[in-house]
Amino acid sequence: MIAILFYLTGFAQYSTTTLQTDSTKVEITKNSEYRIWEETYLHKDSIFYSVRYIKDTTKIHTEGWFRKNEQYMGKWSKYKIDGTWLYTIDYDKHTWKYNKKEFKYQPLKDQIKTKADTILLNIFGKEFFDNNIVFNFDGSTSFNRLKTCKKGTYWMQDPYLGSWIEPIHQKPNTFSISYDVKLSDHELYNDLIFLELDSVGKLKEKSLILTKINHAQKGKFTITKEKAIEICKQNTLKKSNREYKTYLKFGHRANTPYTGTFFYEVVQQYEEVKDENEIIRFFNIWRFNPWSTKLLSKKQMKKEYRLYDGCLTSSNFIEVKE
Repeated sequence: MIAILFYLTGFAQYSTTTLQTDSTKVEITKNSEYRIWEETYLHKDSIFYSVRYIKDTTKIHTEGWFRKNEQYMGKWSKYKIDGTWLYTIDYDKHTWKYNKKEFKYQPLKDQIKTKADTILLNIFGKEFFDNNIVFNFDGSTSFNRLKTCKKGTYWMQDPYLGSWIEPIHQKPNTFSISYDVKLSDHELYNDLIFLELDSVGKLKEKSLILTKINHAQKGKFTITKEKAIEICKQNTLKKSNREYKTYLKFGHRANTPYTGTFFYEVVQQYEEVKDENEIIRFFNIWRFNPWSTKLLSKKQMKKEYRLYDGCLTSSNFIEVKE
């Protein structure tokens, strides 16, 4: 059985078509440049994504596979409309190759990334770096300079030059580099480590970098979603049939139990109370040391959501005292 839904905006150059079968859902989006084919397999954790050029749909722009949590899988390649290969990323091995003729400044970016890697090795140690840190190809480059005007001299950031995996046509002097933290091949937490470096690879003062972890905590993470949920089931709180959601977090706030370190959180909603302007949701929350998988705490907590002027605001987690 196939169901077809068609949506066309007021602009003729943009349209979306949806094709539905018993096993897949396909969304075809067209704009002035690309035709985007996104095929979701309903009973599998996989999505096929293909982008082709509108001017010639036989020409591939990029395509590959990712999971329903938006984690990329396997090899993805990108091409210009004339068929020129730009790059290939292997998301399973976390490596990439690029066209040296198109990426004039990539050797410089590679040198800066090596310095960023060294910074993280010094902070976290080799075992953590090798097992848990993943470069996510999502950084960027820019060019900053001093500008003089009648009122004086000030530091100016010129327009963004391009992402880490785009060919750029000007030598950058500022580099933003982002890393994910991996717990297993299927559990990845995006953009938890972010570095900003100057033209020689020195960490900039305002760079958002994680506080050095305690020496006793150096080493690879042992926790995984499966291990944590099993421990949660053995340490029950309020009974619930809802799914367990997991998060890897870093304690940024001062005067909290996890300041300056990672902690792992499992959240399960067990109740919801509504009235006209307020929603209160109740949760079971377990927190773990991700290095040792030790259960640090288990609490019942709530979040309050209120409607003000058409906007829904929420509180932080509040412990439920019984």
